Amino acid sequence: MRNRFLQLVAQKEMREGRRIRNKEIAEAVGVAEHTVARWIKNDVTKIDVPVLEAFCEYFDCDVGDLLYMEQSN
Repeated sequence: MRNRFLQLVAQKEMREGRRIRNKEIAEAVGVAEHTVARWIKNDVTKIDVPVLEAFCEYFDCDVGDLLYMEQSN
């Protein structure tokens, strides 16, 4: 399982014409900054549904826009 968190941050920054800091995302969603950093690094090992829902609401996206299955060889 992989995520497009960083891409969604970049898209939101372009739409709003400003830089969005991890701290701002964390405060808006109600999580710790290190949680945002782990999502950015694609280093999430456990997905908390309320956090996932909050990120989807923040980015105005569906779960499928945020998460995807990576093909393994």
